[in-house]
Amino acid sequence: MTANAHEAACPGAVPAAAAGAAKAAGTPTQVPDRCPRCGGGFACGMAGAAPCACTTVKLDEAVLATLRQRHAGCLCLSCLVALAAGAPVELA
Repeated sequence: MTANAHEAACPGAVPAAAAGAAKAAGTPTQVPDRCPRCGGGFACGMAGAAPCACTTVKLDEAVLATLRQRHAGCLCLSCLVALAAGAPVELA
């Protein structure tokens, strides 16, 4: 998958062009974050040398729309995988 797939799978993703520009300028873009769904710590790998693992996760359009409405940032890979498997958007 491409960087654009990351932008689709990650509701708060930094667009690939902006991430690439920041990387070229030496600006750190890979910072620890908290998943807004589970509260767990993670670092978005989009700014890394290899593609972020989340680019392999495919989410239903309805789930993506709900995530974009509820969360401003990226979710951790564990939550994205759980959502792809049919888990509810909100944890109990």
